[in-house]
Amino acid sequence: MDFNTILLRFGLDSSNFKNKLVEPIPFDGGFIYEVEQEINDRTCPICGNVQTHIQGHYFTKINSSSNNHIMDQLRIRRTELYCPKCKKTFTPPIFGIDKKNKTSNFTKELIMKDFTDKLTFSQIADKYHLSKTGVIKLFDTKVPYVPRRNMPEVLCIDEIKFEEDCLNENKYIAVLVDFNAREIVDIIRSRRMPYLREYFSNISFKEREKTKVFISDMYDAYADIRRIYFPNAIHVVDLFHVITQLTNAVNRIRTRVMNNYCLKGTVEYNFMKKNWRYFLCRKSRVPDKFYTYKKTGEMIHYDEIIRRCLKTDLNLDDAYMCLQELFRYSEYGSYEDALDFVERISKKLIFLPNPLLKAVGRTYHKWRYEIANGFDKKSRDFHYTNAIAEGLNNQLKTITKSAYGYHNFERFRKRAMLILTYSKK
Repeated sequence: MDFNTILLRFGLDSSNFKNKLVEPIPFDGGFIYEVEQEINDRTCPICGNVQTHIQGHYFTKINSSSNNHIMDQLRIRRTELYCPKCKKTFTPPIFGIDKKNKTSNFTKELIMKDFTDKLTFSQIADKYHLSKTGVIKLFDTKVPYVPRRNMPEVLCIDEIKFEEDCLNENKYIAVLVDFNAREIVDIIRSRRMPYLREYFSNISFKEREKTKVFISDMYDAYADIRRIYFPNAIHVVDLFHVITQLTNAVNRIRTRVMNNYCLKGTVEYNFMKKNWRYFLCRKSRVPDKFYTYKKTGEMIHYDEIIRRCLKTDLNLDDAYMCLQELFRYSEYGSYEDALDFVERISKKLIFLPNPLLKAVGRTYHKWRYEIANGFDKKSRDFHYTNAIAEGLNNQLKTITKSAYGYHNFERFRKRAMLILTYSKK
């Protein structure tokens, strides 16, 4: 094989080696390429003496793999020089290969590119025939810090579960997302107020005032952060969490009614158990078909069987009707109409006898202004939502579930930012 071609493939400077024919030597799993170091400069790096002579030769093997099918090793015959002046031995360096390192810079550059792909550390190690520990060490060395993005015009904040071995009390980390760019701005170690205060206080007011919309769920700490650090931003509560508050209550009431007021094996019990989703969705999404009761062969339309189930308990009927009313939020385009709607439905829930519905009503009343901001779409053709943040959070969960190698928050943050944000840059 041509001398210059093989060295170019490994990203090495041909002037460091003697020009001779290079033939690959096959071995189990790959090929070995033998080259010999060329000594162009015999100056002693310790004392500067140029009158040095050859002490001997030795071989070193350098991992120069570039794919996950073949392991390429560069076997270099290196020259050891002796300096009579300072009585030290040394070996001239080779450009492209770090001292006391068994992996070429060329391979390291390929690994660095893979850090932005959705590959685990183990997969990267297998691809380049290295150990997982070595890949992680390279990542920590070569990626000491990944900067955050600037505060966006529309900021989403949400959390996902992440437990560190040394920090078990902080089970949830906060994720900041740019709504418009659909990318992660940064990941904060904990969603607790002390961590959030410390983080946002280190961001200049000039940068923070660029944020015009702040989207979150109904977590009190987020409301405080918006009020203190983003006073000029509109606070929007994500519609998903608003609806989830009531659907969770409806589902708990459905379960209680099914277990306490319906005999097992009855048509109502069987329907509520197997078709629970139709009690939590819009009425228009209930299929226009018949339910067959296998015991008797009776066929009942889905609308009719749902009505029969609701009549078994007044609390379930009240909860279901309130949920159907909430689903009509899109009818209220302006902020004023949306606020009236939220106040009306919160009062209705508060005056119902069921404690679960009362609690939802009180939550709606407490967050009525932020919820109304989410319903309002008069000035735009869409509702602000945390769906983008939720989608990125699912990708973050995939990263942790795929064992990307850490219970270490900083390593997780850097890798997640590289994969989900900086891979696009």
